[in-house]
Amino acid sequence: MTTRKPTKPAARAPQRSNGVRRREAILKAAADIISDVGIVGLTLHAAAQRAKSSIGSMYHFFSDKDQLLTALRDQHRQDMDELMSHVSSIPDDQWVQMTADDVVDTVFGRPIQYYLEHPFALELHQLHEGQSIDEFMALLEKVMVARMGKEHGTQTAKVLYAVSTGTLSFVLDVENARQRSLASDIPAVLKAYLAAQEETIR
Repeated sequence: MTTRKPTKPAARAPQRSNGVRRREAILKAAADIISDVGIVGLTLHAAAQRAKSSIGSMYHFFSDKDQLLTALRDQHRQDMDELMSHVSSIPDDQWVQMTADDVVDTVFGRPIQYYLEHPFALELHQLHEGQSIDEFMALLEKVMVARMGKEHGTQTAKVLYAVSTGTLSFVLDVENARQRSLASDIPAVLKAYLAAQEETIR
């Protein structure tokens, strides 16, 4: 006979404004901890202490670390969806008319700035955002194929994605905190690569 593992209660959504503020303070504290020391350093007690909240308040909203991370991921996913909604709606003919610089600024500029302002989000993205990665890659490939054709566009999209995410992962790693200013150079590198690739097919 098998025993069913008890289902843990779902995270509770606050009903009153003071509860909303407490929950937001806890989420911000958790995000700051991840930015400083990584997910491994996040605990409910550490988040409560940093948020200047009681552990009782913490357990009122989140029963364990997984629920806290899920709430952070949901917040991150919503932010990114709002950030990229306009980009996703741009028609192919408009992408084709843009300069290489404009394409990079449009596709990568705001997300890179977002990750610089919210370093915790990159670690969550790397670990749990497979669907979002697929969606971003599909968008990037669509843009590059519209500009360069199937073969060159697909390859160029992969390189642009690899360079941008690899560099972000390096500069936003907690052990490389002093290197974060390097992220501001990512768009220039992407622009140079895209312009060079497009020049080869003219």
